Amino acid sequence: MAAGRGAGRGCPWAWLPLGVGLAFVPVNPAEAQDQSAEVDKLKATVEQMQRQLDEQSHKIDALERAQAAPPPPAVPSSLAVDLDRPQTFIVDKNAVRPGQRLAPRYDNAPLQPTLSGFWRIPGTEMLFRLGGDATGVFLVTSKLMPGATTWFITSAIPVSGQPYYDSATQFTGTANQSDINFEFRSPTPVGQIRVVYRNDFAQPGSAAFTFHIKDFYVQAANLLVGYTETVFADIDAQPDTLDYEGPNSVVSLRHFVTSYSVGLVRAGDGDLVARFSLENPEAQIPVSAGTPRNIAPDGAIALRLEGRPGHVQLATILRAIGSQSSTSAQRATVFGWGLSLTGNVNLPRGDFLSFQLAGGQGAAAYFNDTGGLGLDAALSSAGQLTALPILGVMAAFTHQWAKQWSSTASYGYLTVDSAPYEASIGSAGFQRSQYASLNLVYRPFRYLLVGAEALWGYNHAVGGASGQAWRGQMNLQFTF
Repeated sequence: MAAGRGAGRGCPWAWLPLGVGLAFVPVNPAEAQDQSAEVDKLKATVEQMQRQLDEQSHKIDALERAQAAPPPPAVPSSLAVDLDRPQTFIVDKNAVRPGQRLAPRYDNAPLQPTLSGFWRIPGTEMLFRLGGDATGVFLVTSKLMPGATTWFITSAIPVSGQPYYDSATQFTGTANQSDINFEFRSPTPVGQIRVVYRNDFAQPGSAAFTFHIKDFYVQAANLLVGYTETVFADIDAQPDTLDYEGPNSVVSLRHFVTSYSVGLVRAGDGDLVARFSLENPEAQIPVSAGTPRNIAPDGAIALRLEGRPGHVQLATILRAIGSQSSTSAQRATVFGWGLSLTGNVNLPRGDFLSFQLAGGQGAAAYFNDTGGLGLDAALSSAGQLTALPILGVMAAFTHQWAKQWSSTASYGYLTVDSAPYEASIGSAGFQRSQYASLNLVYRPFRYLLVGAEALWGYNHAVGGASGQAWRGQMNLQFTF
């Protein structure tokens, strides 16, 4: 149209063909700018459409990968868990050690109701899970602690007058806390059956690897038989220290246990459960009192109230502690008992408190610091076998700094009324100890943990001598 109007006004090149005339039409600068802007606009639109196509393509790829992934294991209906039931508040479901996840539970209820991590054995109704971790630990201790090279056992701190009291700093590196565990679950006519196995390679006095069994038990419905933590203990109230031993005053002893659990009350806010057990007695007395003699199993009873806000447990241990002379028929038996109140209190933003108050007479074998020291009973000044009084207090607080960062501070105090029995247990025998720890733990993702911890301990002997030590440690743990 523009070329035709120009030709009508006597344009010099009007005789050219129409197409050639169009090629020589002068372009107005304003029109050129409009065309350039229109081109840029079209380019931007095309680029936006390309980005949208790329996003849709990524979404399609993700959906295809999800559809190609293997489906979760089919859980037999008899293994189904009531998802509306209040779940026990556990200190840390991703704890440094897997003790809480593998601990016996009422009705065999798993901590993860969906049974994540299990796979079904083909052709059966049995589910199987394999787990473990590789843990490397570096330790720097202010002095030599024979018998406690890799575990911070405060009763092993040298006191004045003992060897290594004035020793220098000791460095140790070990991976013997690494863990292997597996678990089977299967329905039976009498209820769900569970088989749990766990071992590590830890030992207190050496960085070397030695087989160390932690759990091996079978639980059918609420009947348990095997090797695991005593019913007198509360594993959920034990703070998650990087130190393998944990606070001095914590009740903890693993041995043969047969137990049965009974649900007393089940309500919308929680459960009240009773647990009864017969356990290996393991009486511990000093050499001066004779050879330990067991005439009956230890018996434990625990009442536990649990729910989402936390839990509280009241437990008792009843014992018959005996001695036998190696040179005559002389023997003696005394009654021993222990009582423990433990629990957790769930606080806002992921924080929580853990506590324990425990004591009794003749129960020293069940405490961290005094287990193995022969302090269940001793000879009085009159030569009579007497159960020794013991008292332990523990408190811990865990703070969640951020999603991947947390800290746990713990303190323990333990005392045995051993002074009147110095002649039987010796002046270097244990009387009281203190333990304190503070750590910082970083979990960048589920399978990796990096942490540092500072520890302090104090040991006081019957004769009045005392000593203290500090330790710093760093843990690097890969979990599978």
